[in-house]
Amino acid sequence: MAEGARPTPRHLTVAALCLVVAVGTAFVAASVTRNERIFSLSPPVKEGVSQSVTSNDIPETRRLDLHRTFFTAWAALLLVTPALCLFPFHRTSPKAAGYWLAFWTAGFLAFLVHLYWAIFVIFDGDWSRIATSPRVSAPVIDIVFAAWWGLDVLLAWIVPRESRFIKLERAVIYMMAAALFVAGSAIEGEIWLSKAIGFISGGAVALSLLVWFTTHLRDSRLNAATPST
Repeated sequence: MAEGARPTPRHLTVAALCLVVAVGTAFVAASVTRNERIFSLSPPVKEGVSQSVTSNDIPETRRLDLHRTFFTAWAALLLVTPALCLFPFHRTSPKAAGYWLAFWTAGFLAFLVHLYWAIFVIFDGDWSRIATSPRVSAPVIDIVFAAWWGLDVLLAWIVPRESRFIKLERAVIYMMAAALFVAGSAIEGEIWLSKAIGFISGGAVALSLLVWFTTHLRDSRLNAATPST
């Protein structure tokens, strides 16, 4: 992280407002659409699995909770996208570092809301149902990712200087977050809007990496061309 950089009150206020708006909108949208068949109550049919096996794993009475689960996942994706875009710059720019940590934390909190609804409301905390449901692609990876993300948020707040170990683990969790959020939404999204959000987020992250790479390359060339004194 940039030397001594921490989120300012402004950074935290912006991220907190975005968190409240995103999660609040997710719950309002779920209530408004509770009678709409936007998402299927049955898990997606996978190759080699008969249709009879894929009967509804969520009752109609849980449709509101299903919508809350999906919409809070979108909220987490929208909140973490700024953090993913700012991550390549967080070691060189105090402003980028402040907003990165603020949104990295906000995205994690929104993801916890999503996980709560998915695990303890939709599946009633029954791990056997979670592990065997075709609706859940990689439950173990999701839990490991959530725990790791939480650890990284904690480290970012209490350890101002990044050691080699923290740099490595942070790079890995960054790639995991980009893959699970962006690819999960863009590729496995159940409806077109979910896929669109995933592709837009992925495009923003790719653009930020391109800007970082070209900037880093330009600075390296300038440093190499500057004669030493």
